Amino acid sequence: MFLAASARADDVTDNLKTGLSAYGAANYSEALQAIDYASTLIRQKKGAAVAALLPAAPSGWTAEEAESDGSGAAFMGGIVTAKRTYKKGDARVSIRLQSDSPLLQTYGMTFANPAMMAGTGAKLETIKGRRVAVTYKTADKNGDIKAVVDNRYVLEIEGSNVSREELTFVAAAIDYGKLAKLK
Repeated sequence: MFLAASARADDVTDNLKTGLSAYGAANYSEALQAIDYASTLIRQKKGAAVAALLPAAPSGWTAEEAESDGSGAAFMGGIVTAKRTYKKGDARVSIRLQSDSPLLQTYGMTFANPAMMAGTGAKLETIKGRRVAVTYKTADKNGDIKAVVDNRYVLEIEGSNVSREELTFVAAAIDYGKLAKLK
């Protein structure tokens, strides 16, 4: 039974084969549906892999279950998103990672030009060897951190009712090396 199950192709492969066969038969509607379905399944797998890299809750904090979404394909260019929210009393920090995002080009240009970044009011810093843009308002205890990782991921961390140190601590908890290796 194990050999039969392992010999069977997965849903992605099955749908790609169906799409190719339908294309060969000039059944373009069926080909598109099968290939779109396979693409969605791949995005879901990638989203789950990215979500698995979101850090555990820091000591004294709780973390909601990591979420991922690969359904942005049709209208957003195939965005894969993973998100996790952390809480400690009234403090809240959310991490969102996007892959294949239209924001990537915009953020990439901004990070490549420090003068442009300075014009946004953000302070450029380095956290764990990564360039990040930190915006923090002490009076409001709110802030955000933005970064581009490996020219493929847009990282956004938003915090409310947090200290600047708490916000940057969460950013430092991310394993950027593992994220960069995830293709």
